[in-house]
Amino acid sequence: MKTEELSYGLKLLFENFWIIRSDSPEDYAFLRRYQGELQKELRQRFGMNLIIRPQYIHVLKRPHHLDSWMGEVGFASQLDYSLFCCGMAYVEGLEAETPFMLDELIRDLELNIPEEIEIDWTNYNHRKSLIRVIKKMLELRIIENIQGEASGFEQSEANQEVLFATTILARAFLSRAPQSYIEYESFEEYWNAIQANRSQEGNQLLYQRFMMEPIIQRTKENEETFVRLRNYYHVMKDYIETATFFHFELYRDYAAFTLEQRDNWQDVFPSRKVVDEVLIQLATIVRKESFENTSYGLIELSYEKWSQLLTELQETYAQYWSKEFSEMSIQQLSTVLLERGGEWHLFEENEEQVIVKPVFGRLIAEMRREDDE
Repeated sequence: MKTEELSYGLKLLFENFWIIRSDSPEDYAFLRRYQGELQKELRQRFGMNLIIRPQYIHVLKRPHHLDSWMGEVGFASQLDYSLFCCGMAYVEGLEAETPFMLDELIRDLELNIPEEIEIDWTNYNHRKSLIRVIKKMLELRIIENIQGEASGFEQSEANQEVLFATTILARAFLSRAPQSYIEYESFEEYWNAIQANRSQEGNQLLYQRFMMEPIIQRTKENEETFVRLRNYYHVMKDYIETATFFHFELYRDYAAFTLEQRDNWQDVFPSRKVVDEVLIQLATIVRKESFENTSYGLIELSYEKWSQLLTELQETYAQYWSKEFSEMSIQQLSTVLLERGGEWHLFEENEEQVIVKPVFGRLIAEMRREDDE
C-alpha cells in the first residue's frame, strides 16, 4: 500500500461518518481492497477498529472532550434532539426493511418522549421539529421514504399518510455502550462509563484527538500532555506528514494538525465564507496591539475593548465585505464572530470578558485593491 493510498483511506474514514456502498461504490471498493493494511494502521496507531459490512464501512469515532459544535447537525431546538433520540429508539426496535407509517412513528413518540417535554402536533413549531428529524434520518440513510411526502405534515397535523421503511443501517447508527442505555440515569453516568472503558495508550489517544478536534489547547490540567507532545514531536510529525495530508504544528500553548490547501475537505478554517475572512482581518488587528498574555497564551479582553477592536475592524475592512456584513451593527458583528470563533476554538466568552486563544494569533491577512501592484 503506497503512502498516497494510505492517506486517502484515512481521509475517507475520518472525514465521513460511514462509507455507504450504494452511495459511494468506488470508495467502498477502495477501502475493501486495502482493508487489511488500514485495519492494522488504525489499531496500532489510533487504537481504533475498522468495521466492515456488506452495506457500509465505518470507524467508530468517540470524542474525548465534548464541545457545542459537535451537536451541530442541523437541529434547531432541544425538542429536535429529543425527537431524534426517541425516533432512533423506535426504528432500532424494528427489523431491517420494515415498513411503517408516519402516524405509527408519531404514536410511539407520544408514548416515549420524556414527561417534561410536552408535544402538541397542532403547534406548527412542533411539527416542523419532527420534519427536521425525519429529514436527518433520511439523510443518514437510517430510513427511506417509500410513498408520500413528510413535508405535508409540516402544513397540517392531519397529513400523516406517509410510508417509510427502516434500512440495514438503522441498528448500526448508535454506537454500543458498556451497558444498555436505559441503565444510565444521566448522561454524565454514561459519559463516565465510556471514558472508563477506553483502552488506548497515550499516543493513540493523541492521534485520535488531533484527527477529531481542531486543536489541543495547553491548560493547567493537561501539562503532561504537552510534555508528551514535545517528547514525541519528531515521531508524530514524521508519521503524520507521511501517512496523512496534514502537517503537525506544536507551539508552547497549543498543537494542531493543519492543511496547506483547503480543497476537497468537508470543513476547514479558514473556509471561503465571508465570516472567516473577517475573522482573519480581526486577527491582523489583534496582532498589532500589545496585549498582555496569561501564562497559557490567552488574551483577556473586556467587552468594551472587544467592541473597540470591532469598531476598528469595521472602519478598516468594511469596504471589502459583502453587503450583509458591511451593514451589521457592532453587536450583530460580535455575535456572528464569537459564534464562528467559538466553533474553531479561537474565542471563549463569559459574563465579564472575551478570551482570545493563542491559535488566533496564528492568523494574519493583508487586503489589497485589484489595481494595487
